[in-house]
Amino acid sequence: MDLNARLQSCIHHSQQKEKLDAFHSVLQDILLSQNQVQHLQDYIEAVLNEQVGLVIARQLLSEFIGLFTDKITDHATQKQLLLFAIDCAQPRAVSFEESLSQLREKLASVYEEEDDCLSAAKTLQGIQLDSGHRAISDDYKLQVYIRIVKLLLEEDEAVQAESYLNRAALLIPNSNDPLLNLTFKLSQARILDAKRKFLEACTKYHELSYVSQVEEDERILCLIAAVQCAVLAGAGPQRSRSLATLYKDERTHHLPSFSILEKTYLERVIRPSEVSEFAASLQPHHLARLSDNTTVFDRAMIEHNLLSASKIYNNITFDELAALLNVSAEQAEQVASRMISEDRMIGSIDQVEQLISFESGGAAREEQTADYNAISAAAAAANGAVQNNVRVEQSMLEIMKWDTSIQALCQNIDGVISNIQSKYPDYVLSNLRNMA
Repeated sequence: MDLNARLQSCIHHSQQKEKLDAFHSVLQDILLSQNQVQHLQDYIEAVLNEQVGLVIARQLLSEFIGLFTDKITDHATQKQLLLFAIDCAQPRAVSFEESLSQLREKLASVYEEEDDCLSAAKTLQGIQLDSGHRAISDDYKLQVYIRIVKLLLEEDEAVQAESYLNRAALLIPNSNDPLLNLTFKLSQARILDAKRKFLEACTKYHELSYVSQVEEDERILCLIAAVQCAVLAGAGPQRSRSLATLYKDERTHHLPSFSILEKTYLERVIRPSEVSEFAASLQPHHLARLSDNTTVFDRAMIEHNLLSASKIYNNITFDELAALLNVSAEQAEQVASRMISEDRMIGSIDQVEQLISFESGGAAREEQTADYNAISAAAAAANGAVQNNVRVEQSMLEIMKWDTSIQALCQNIDGVISNIQSKYPDYVLSNLRNMA
């Protein structure tokens, strides 16, 4: 009797026990045959025939899935059979939800071994996790979501990955799996990095670099990524704080990227020839072209050098600044205007004179010294005013500094007179009488 006839006989067995034994016998013979793939496909079709009871069909399909662990090991054969089984079972997805989930997980693993992460992610996306026909644990949902996120990030699909990360975020507070929790945090950092939210990504990477459960090599990679994100972030007070935190971390002093970290932290002007080694270590999305035909890294270096120049110059022409930044005069003006408007640098632009003027070294209000803030606060209190942390135009800021300086001078003179009066009261009294 040929195989098809035997399978038809299995389907039409009236006794469930005999039907199950008959299918087992056929499967054993198929595994010993030469044309395994075609015969196994015929077997799957027979098992999924509607005349086979649902309970037996599920059991037989589960046993078939178990063959991929040790009996069917060839990747091409695995992929062909799994795709065929999924296609056959999909029309009855409600009845075979759990089996379909297992088939998709097996197929995703095959794709992963072939480094086809996108196909693996799409396969897992087909798993029905919001079904009302079976109980699905939160741990299993979280495991699938995190796996999809990892696969999508390998293909730089950050937008899709974020949607699944958001779903995982609802389940992660109840998870007790340390590996899943760490993977979730790392995925968060990578998505923030891909979305160019470099300061937030820097914080996440730096936190992960301290986690003892992570391997030492992985912690170093997280630290390197934190340095990269801090350097690539837009120049300003928040970036300065991140750079300071990393610079004070002794582990960064042994990294190849420490020289660029040091220069950015100390606000030194960085020349293009000094960043070639650092640029070579960046990810492809760090070097993506922006609307102005510069890369993310180029923009970060231009903004950094502009802020560094503001510490050196009181004012500078557009052409001189362009030569310093290695850009056109128009680009130099655009970058300066953007940083001033975003309160990342204090200054003013005179388009008539083609001149940029910097105030207090160009630093934003949050970066002023403690002494200056104390004097300003004292002056405001003396005038009965409340000091607000707002940006002030250059001309008004100069007047405020002048007023504060005069007030400080008067306070110093008053202090000198008080000291003379305490040490030489008779001299002060006699001079006051003469003045009267």
